[in-house]
Amino acid sequence: MHAPTPWWDYHLHEFQIGGLRFGDIDFLTDGDVEDGSRVFDFREVHLRDFIVGSSFKYLYDFGDGWRHTIIIEAFATEDTKPKSGRCLDGARARPPEDVGGSSGYDRFLEIIADQSDPEHEETLLWCGGYFDPEWFDLELVNKDMRSALRANVKRRLHQPKPPKLKVLR
Repeated sequence: MHAPTPWWDYHLHEFQIGGLRFGDIDFLTDGDVEDGSRVFDFREVHLRDFIVGSSFKYLYDFGDGWRHTIIIEAFATEDTKPKSGRCLDGARARPPEDVGGSSGYDRFLEIIADQSDPEHEETLLWCGGYFDPEWFDLELVNKDMRSALRANVKRRLHQPKPPKLKVLR
C-alpha cells in the first residue's frame, strides 16, 4: 500500500472492509481502536477476495489520520498479469511521512511557500531541503511500486533535488 508514497509503514494502520476492521494483530489490539470493536488479522484478506467495483477504506497513521478509499477497478488476467501493481495516472507530490495528515500537509505547504515564515528554513530541512508540491513522476511511482516487495531496495525519502543554478556575479 505504501509503494506509491514516501511512507515507511511504521505507524499503526487498518483496513475497513464491510464494517469489519483488519490490521496487524501483532501490534493492533481490540483496545487500540476508539470504539473497542474487534480487529481481525489483515493477512487473512486478499485482493482476489474482492469483485470489480468493490471498495474498502485504508487508514494509515492514526495520529495523522490519513484515510484512503481503495476501489477495485479491474483484475489482470493470468496471461497479462503484471509482477506488481501499477499507477495509471496521478498529480502532485506525495506528502511526506509524519507531516500531520491533510491539515498538517496544508500547513506544511503554507510554510514552505512563505520564505518569511519563521518555520520555513527548519521545515525545508525536515523535508530534505526541497519540496515542489506540483511535482509528480509517474515513472518513479511505478518504479517504487515494482521494487516495493524487494527487501534490499533503498526507498526515496524526498523528491529529487532541483538542478544547480549557476550564480552570476
